[in-house]
Order: sequence, then C-alpha cells, then structure tokens
Amino acid sequence: MMITSVAAVDVIDDITSCIKEADTKELSKFFSSTVSMTLLNDDGVYSRVQAEIILREFFNRNLPTGVSIAHRLDSNPNFRYVVLNLETASDTFRVSYKLTNSDNSFRITEFRVESIY
Repeated sequence: MMITSVAAVDVIDDITSCIKEADTKELSKFFSSTVSMTLLNDDGVYSRVQAEIILREFFNRNLPTGVSIAHRLDSNPNFRYVVLNLETASDTFRVSYKLTNSDNSFRITEFRVESIY
C-alpha cells in the first residue's frame, strides 16, 4: 500500500512539473484516452491528442511563471484530485484535475482551467 501512495505522489509531482514547464507533450502522457476538459468557458470531451493541442495553445498565450499546489486529495487508492494555482505574467488561474487508477496507473480523466478573479 505504501508503494501505491508513493507512486501517486510522484505522478502528482510529475504532472505539476509538466504544467509549470508548459510541457504539453509530456503532460499528455498522463491523459487517459479521452479527457473531459474545461478551459475557461469552453468544455468538452477530447482525445489525448486534441487535449494536448488545446492546452498547448493555452500555454502559448499564458506562459506559466509559477505553480503551487493549493489542495490535494490522495487518500483513496483509486482516485486523486489536485488543485493548483497557476500564475502567468498577466493572470492567475486555478487548475484542477482528477486522476483515476486504471491497471495500476493513474491517468487524468478530467482537467479544468479557470480564471481567478
């Protein structure tokens, strides 16, 4: 059980690093085959490739200057939920994502980016 918790923490840290670096190619490796995504006012269910393209366009307009974990729920062995504060030169966003355990591997099934007013 301890190994699962350590792996879950590592995946959360790895995803946070990808977001901080705006590395959508690496981030997309953590996506499930389809991702429910809300990006500001647009939402839909996208393939892994579509989700990567949408996020790449977002990061091209909003290059991260800082990322911090605001909340994490990682006590359930099959489910993780993380909320990040994403700072850019012009705005601050709240990024949240849900990870689901599938075949002993956590995959992002929901990804959300909201502007903080």
